[in-house]
Amino acid sequence: MRHPCRGCAARECGRSGSSGVCARDSRGRKSESSHATLCATPVRGFCAGVRQKGSLQLLRYRKEVDGLRAWAVLPVLAFHAGVPGFAGGFIGVDVFFVVSGYLITGILLRDIDKGGFSIVHFLERRARRIIPALYVVLLACLAAGWFLLLPDALENLGQSTFATVLSANNVLLLLTSGYWDISTELKPLLHTWSLGVEEQFYLIFPWVLLAVHKRGWTGWVLGAAAIASLALAEWTMSRSPQTAFFMLHTRAFELLAGAILAYAESRRGDLGAGLRPGTRGNLAILGLAMIAASVVLFDASTRLPGVLSLVPVVGTMLVIAFASETMPAARLLCHRAVVGVGLISYSLYLWHQPLLAFLRLTSAEHPTLAMSLGAVALAFPLAYLSWRFVERPFRQSGGWTRAQVFAFTILGGAGLAAAGLMVDREGGVPERVPEFSQAVNSDGRPMRRKEYGNRAYSYLDAPFTDASKPNVLILGNSYARDIINCAVENGHLTRHELSYHQVSWKDEISCKGSVEAIPEKTRRALAEADVAIFVLGAFETECWAEDVALYRKLGAKRIIVVGLKNFGWNPNALLAQRGEGRRNFRPKVVESIRVQNELDRARIVDAEFIDLEFIDLLGMLVDSDGRVPLLTPDGKLISEDGTHLTAPGARYIGGLLFEHPALRDLK
Repeated sequence: MRHPCRGCAARECGRSGSSGVCARDSRGRKSESSHATLCATPVRGFCAGVRQKGSLQLLRYRKEVDGLRAWAVLPVLAFHAGVPGFAGGFIGVDVFFVVSGYLITGILLRDIDKGGFSIVHFLERRARRIIPALYVVLLACLAAGWFLLLPDALENLGQSTFATVLSANNVLLLLTSGYWDISTELKPLLHTWSLGVEEQFYLIFPWVLLAVHKRGWTGWVLGAAAIASLALAEWTMSRSPQTAFFMLHTRAFELLAGAILAYAESRRGDLGAGLRPGTRGNLAILGLAMIAASVVLFDASTRLPGVLSLVPVVGTMLVIAFASETMPAARLLCHRAVVGVGLISYSLYLWHQPLLAFLRLTSAEHPTLAMSLGAVALAFPLAYLSWRFVERPFRQSGGWTRAQVFAFTILGGAGLAAAGLMVDREGGVPERVPEFSQAVNSDGRPMRRKEYGNRAYSYLDAPFTDASKPNVLILGNSYARDIINCAVENGHLTRHELSYHQVSWKDEISCKGSVEAIPEKTRRALAEADVAIFVLGAFETECWAEDVALYRKLGAKRIIVVGLKNFGWNPNALLAQRGEGRRNFRPKVVESIRVQNELDRARIVDAEFIDLEFIDLLGMLVDSDGRVPLLTPDGKLISEDGTHLTAPGARYIGGLLFEHPALRDLK
């Protein structure tokens, strides 16, 4: 098979770290550059030019860099697919950052030293490299989402599309991460956070490099900035890990590591030129081993980014600095299949997460490993087609003119951003889904999921002022607010005074051991309430006997406990069903919820010395196969996220709940 880069040192290959325009290939044709600009004699599909000392060195195509891209992208794919042994596969992004910083800085230094740096030309190269395949993936995700996503998920996709076009999805993910956010594994555009970090870096970096390089400060400034960023990453990790993970200032040191390497080569030439071949080869192997060790030994609990990030970062620097096709590492980096994966790595990175996310979004139960691997396998032909028919034609300077490139970037981006913004403003366009019925507020305005769930805050810490009415206190988190919505939707508790007491953490009023350890506000509310309804999810039932004794001591009179509820791990799978299967769709209860519910029941009901009333809500809903309804009898969605209730869901569940003997007298 002919190598895709045959005959040209400057063929664009690989991921987002590449840009530039080459001179000409061996047949005299102009071609786009990835990590090369001028070509020496082509030898078996790669350029045999040598990195020369001095600022005007000729960048050459290096198979091992494309091989390194494969080493970066494959662990990411395996990690997202849940392949055992790849718990640290996410460090592939760190490798990408180093490679990107190295390649782009090399090109910038060359242009600056020649006096030919142009920000317009730089932005053109970035647009040619990044935009076409990205826009295709964004469009494909919006199209698929229109038919396959519930309103909340499509709304989130619209937000992510808008943010990705603006190179700011990392900021969006940081701002929206929290209790009400959609699970990251269900976000088709989750991975574009790294593109946001890169593009933000390259909006600033060329100007800084231009300013300091002409003054001879480049090495000092790059080094100081990298150290400062690493220190910020360490400091931020102890205060806000999410911020450290997603933001530029805590990731910049990885891009700057590549930049430092490029600067060192521009001053000294080939950094391994003075080393014995064996020593140089061992350093390259050490670099690969450091990357591989990070993939295998790191996991979600590893403190990253930070000092530990230096393991894959320094490993990547060693590979770039010392690997070559004549060394043992070449067998791991320069094999034709590995280089081929490296060539399509950008498109492969773009396609894999949407495929995995939509697989999960359309699956009633967690996809098996085989199914996830099937989705990853599908990413390869899509990536090749994207690289062959989208990336390459757009990058070739003889195809699209600069004006056309910028027009496509601006107009295409504006169209995608407008579509994403429209989807967001319309709340995910709920009219698409016949089973979805949106709640409205008092003035008739539709309410989003979070807003509806938080409507119960109107009862937060409400005082009991009417002595003629029994006092009902409902305690818990968002599950308790669901129970309040159940009462409101069915017109119950109207003959009572209702107050909501928020309990955010399981140890807030559980397992305290003494009355004095319970917050004063809770003590006062329990003493005043005629009925105290504890909604599980915010309480630790391990200490339930002792806790109830303390509540009684505080003056709690009648205690009712409402158990957990669950409507499957992914209600969005409803939209993948058709016909009768859709109308009768009953997802399985999440196993961990089922086990916890049985444990709670055992601790409460089976402990006969505890004087209280327990409502096994999940037991009221589940059938003998462990499945629960997702639609009401009239075909409306009960829960959009599997745990919280829609307005029709609150009416349906409330109708069942208040027929229970423990609550019937509160109707």
